Amino acid sequence: MCSPDLELDIDLTLAVAPGVHVRVPVQFSYVRADSYAVQISFHVTPDQVVNWMFAQALLDQGMRTATGLGEVKITPIEPFVGQCFSIELESPDGYARLEGPIAPVKTWIAKTHEAVPAGSETALLDIDRFLEEHSGR
Repeated sequence: MCSPDLELDIDLTLAVAPGVHVRVPVQFSYVRADSYAVQISFHVTPDQVVNWMFAQALLDQGMRTATGLGEVKITPIEPFVGQCFSIELESPDGYARLEGPIAPVKTWIAKTHEAVPAGSETALLDIDRFLEEHSGR
């Protein structure tokens, strides 16, 4: 991911075990040149940062209703719909559930929409650069 155009630093809680939550610093990042995606980074340990990239639309929709299949699921938390949400991340390497307040994330998502209005995302994509970066050359 290129240098982010928009970032949100927020403390979320990591559900370590049933009833056991640990506060973790999390950063959401958005790059105009990759306008369909957001990246989330959080520290599992002081030396281990976990990075996930997924669709901006998934994050946006997950603030209102349960969404996502497979590796990334985002859901408002009952009975706090409109106030709190969870992000579940799953891979062969493990599982994590992060929880936090919706308001700062919704404000940040609105800023991403201001930076790249809906419908104009494709105009910012540099397909040649993307293919070059991901072709293994």
